[in-house]
Amino acid sequence: MASCVSFAPEAILALASHVRNDGSSPAFCFGTEKSPLEGGEAVVYAVRFPDGVTWAVRVPVHAAKSLGPASLAAFMETQATMLTRLAKSGFRWSPKLVSFDCGFDNHINHPYFVLSWFDGLPLQWTDTYPPEPQVREKILLQIVDIRLELAECTKDLRPNASALAFLTGVVDGKIMRALTDEKPVFTPRDCFVHRALLPHVVHDALESEPSVFAISHEDLAAHNIIVDPEYNITGIVGWNFARVLPLQLAFRLPRFLAIEPDSPIKTAPQTPEDIRAFATQFLQPQPERAALAETMKSVLSDPDADWRYLVVEACFSKGMHAWLVHRDWLLHGTKGELADSVNITPDKMAREVDSFLDGEGRDEGLTREALLEAINSQ
Repeated sequence: MASCVSFAPEAILALASHVRNDGSSPAFCFGTEKSPLEGGEAVVYAVRFPDGVTWAVRVPVHAAKSLGPASLAAFMETQATMLTRLAKSGFRWSPKLVSFDCGFDNHINHPYFVLSWFDGLPLQWTDTYPPEPQVREKILLQIVDIRLELAECTKDLRPNASALAFLTGVVDGKIMRALTDEKPVFTPRDCFVHRALLPHVVHDALESEPSVFAISHEDLAAHNIIVDPEYNITGIVGWNFARVLPLQLAFRLPRFLAIEPDSPIKTAPQTPEDIRAFATQFLQPQPERAALAETMKSVLSDPDADWRYLVVEACFSKGMHAWLVHRDWLLHGTKGELADSVNITPDKMAREVDSFLDGEGRDEGLTREALLEAINSQ
């Protein structure tokens, strides 16, 4: 996405000098004074000080176009809180938050982040590149270690908060929007079908009391993995979608190994060799992370890991939800213990309505008859 918003180079440098506040004068690097990097919702300028300290000045110009000032400020506060928590946890692979401003009264007249810089380039990853098996293995091994470290550093015990309850709460919120919005994105039936699939998505054996939660990056695509010329990972960027999830959900497939919603595939994808290796042979952690590794292995080695990934992703992604609805939720492509066992019957839908009315829908003036009519009329 090319940006039509530009900032005076001298304003960016003045901002960085002001944040540093020691009289040092930075200079642009990597040509970003003329061609800033595109980073999702933002443009990024790289500046370097005489002592070698390099910063990323990240300006959320695209987010500012789609969000009002209050929503943009909340969006940025959430990111800043996440980055601060990651730094305090001892996790080594996220950028450090140097400074940020949610307002427009500053050197560039726009909200911004200043973050530490990772040397290297975004990982290039396809089904065939890098072509060398040893290079692919090296990358996957590092990703396993980084994800285990993230879970170890940020794990949190929460009572009465199972993975199933967590996902059900998310989908119940979608049901309410489907019932009350003037122009709902999804139908009530689609949302209740989604709700009925959730017990097939979570691993009962991995539920515990209290439940273990941890931070999940949620956008671990190749372009957010920074590597040096020898494919050593130097950092992970793009934490704007990160959230705290039940551990088994945080350990689902990273995005660069998962199917994307624009794929033409109409059945659940087969687990490729990279995912099989990622789930089994590379999980050789340090002893103190053995329990976390076993949880990750259980999640990723499941024959239906890819299908479970898609259904969980649909809880948070409108695009993935629509993609699955148009493919009947890939119900005929499940394998393993779920093969031919995931069926959505009228009785199951009625039970989901009853459960919803006992929970999220209890005080909303909804009736069982009206909900069943809404479902059956679609």
